[in-house]
Amino acid sequence: MGTALGVLLGVLATVLVSRYYFLRATKKSLGVYRLLNSLVFAGIAPDVRTQLQFRFRDKEVKDLQQLVLLVANDGEKAISNTIEPLTLRVPPAVEVLDASILHRSPDTLHAQIGTKPQDSAGTEVSFAFPLLNKGEFFVVKLLLSGRMSEKGLSFSVLADDLPRSLRLKELSSWMFEKGAYKFEWGLAVAAGVVLLIPTWICYLGYLLCRVRPNLFPYPWSSFAVSLDSLLVAVPGIVLVILFTVVGLLMLGAAIFGGEFPPSRGPRFPLPRELQGAILNYAMFRDRTDFVANVDVTRELTAGDEGSES
Repeated sequence: MGTALGVLLGVLATVLVSRYYFLRATKKSLGVYRLLNSLVFAGIAPDVRTQLQFRFRDKEVKDLQQLVLLVANDGEKAISNTIEPLTLRVPPAVEVLDASILHRSPDTLHAQIGTKPQDSAGTEVSFAFPLLNKGEFFVVKLLLSGRMSEKGLSFSVLADDLPRSLRLKELSSWMFEKGAYKFEWGLAVAAGVVLLIPTWICYLGYLLCRVRPNLFPYPWSSFAVSLDSLLVAVPGIVLVILFTVVGLLMLGAAIFGGEFPPSRGPRFPLPRELQGAILNYAMFRDRTDFVANVDVTRELTAGDEGSES
């Protein structure tokens, strides 16, 4: 009985794991992640702001917003031959002062960004790439005159097996880290201890079967249901299944470095200077701290033409 139950659980686990990896292998996904949304003039007193003048490439700017996005293939299949590139529509009240690519991964990734004014319809910002393999990404920076809310921000794309419209995703700090395989020995030992419990229960059942065979439905032809058999068989089967499943899940997590399912999601290792600027901004994200916003802007807009007086 114990052997048959073990075989059944093994088959079930194999089917579930095979289905999981099959669905992952056929998944195609394009993600747009928000890295930074900085309002440079936030927190300045109105009477002080009226005395400040900001010019960018000989244009006076009343309000300045910096938006840094990460475009990535966060699925399992390569994305290529898009019919229409990934496009962001900027409302007419907002002017795109600058659009550039800050980082590519890998460095040889062919990605381009372009802007196309649409008069009364606003401006279209397109992100074009001929091929984006699994895990590849690029970081873009938009410098805007005016304020654009990210709540209603949506991107359009036309490609096989991709949704027509995409929304911004949140990028967790652990996604910056490089994933490295690590076998969790402590978790594996704990899984072994948990798996010993159903083994011990099966052994006790075997010993009890030799003394009281009428309590067990083997052979079925001579088995008679009784209160004693139900009190022994039902709790025993439930405990064996419960501890076996828990032990196998713990063992799977140990094999995959403490994560089960095997991956919490994609990882996008950023350059240290870019990662530091974004994390520093996140610390002041809920505050109207003008100095913090300006410091982050200076880090990411190095090389842009602009002056403040």
